[in-house]
Amino acid sequence: MNEPLTRAVGRGPRVRSAVAIALATAILAACGGGSAPPPTEPDRTSESPRRVWLDVDPAVMPGGHEPDDGVAMVTAFHSPEIEVVGVSTVFGNAPVEIGHPIAIEIARRFGPPGLPVHRGAAAPGGALTDAARALIEALEREPLTILVLGPATNLATALRMRPDLAARIENLVAVIGRRPGQPLRFPGSPIRYSDFNFELDPEAAEVALASGAPTTLVPFAFAVEVPIGADQWRALAGTPFWEVFETPIEDYLDWFEAETGRRATYPFDSYAVLSLLVPDLFRCGHRVAAVRDGPADAERDEGGEKPWLSPAQSGASGEVAGFPVNWCDAPRPGLAEELLRRLAALR
Repeated sequence: MNEPLTRAVGRGPRVRSAVAIALATAILAACGGGSAPPPTEPDRTSESPRRVWLDVDPAVMPGGHEPDDGVAMVTAFHSPEIEVVGVSTVFGNAPVEIGHPIAIEIARRFGPPGLPVHRGAAAPGGALTDAARALIEALEREPLTILVLGPATNLATALRMRPDLAARIENLVAVIGRRPGQPLRFPGSPIRYSDFNFELDPEAAEVALASGAPTTLVPFAFAVEVPIGADQWRALAGTPFWEVFETPIEDYLDWFEAETGRRATYPFDSYAVLSLLVPDLFRCGHRVAAVRDGPADAERDEGGEKPWLSPAQSGASGEVAGFPVNWCDAPRPGLAEELLRRLAALR
């Protein structure tokens, strides 16, 4: 959610593209149509860890203002409920040529030995990358849960090439979406932000949503209800996690204090990981998500319209067009404490 970097990587198209609509329609057709009921996650009868792929855009560095992808990676690596089998990188919080070596270093320090990290898209579009190839090969081998913590470009490229592999995605978790008609603000701040991951590549998000994979959205409005203050972060002092993340998180706190007047962070991506680990701490419900044109309302927008991803509204016939998703609206008590507990337990 690093808003200033929108100026470096661009905001994406202002309006919904006919190409995206055509690709989404083709994927829906390949996967059995678009009129299915809200997706449900497959029953898991064994106690084996869920096998997960992380798609990330880390900026864990002084001046990066966004260590949260790295925090999410560490959380995933050290949670026994899941097993991370692959990592891919994408443009977003930092250019991919910067974010990719950061992801390699975090995986080396905190991940399982030999975990592959695949370089992905540097910009929106369907260019074939190592990340897209690796995702295709991984889904050919086995069903996976995929966490998309940046723009969905890598996953969309894989699905454009192999729409049949959507059936191998057990669950797709993404940090996108916004409530209809509501600007994205942090508490106490008048500054309006963008739906960052979605707006960097709206067409890719639409392709992923149209795939038919069971999808959970953990959007901006969810995370802003669960701040983590400076004192809470500093309670991790002395842990292996804090040895690596102290400077980037202090920098993150500086940025939020300057932007919002509050010295606290909102770890969007880490909460997306926790939605898999402690779903009882999430209030979520079935929605139909739709891409519609809305006002370009972020502080750094230039007016006009842009694509919005929001819960759909019923039409005159009562039908709701869009993509069935599990939309997380609000946290239950204890979510921030759960994240900090897991990070403190690293040894």
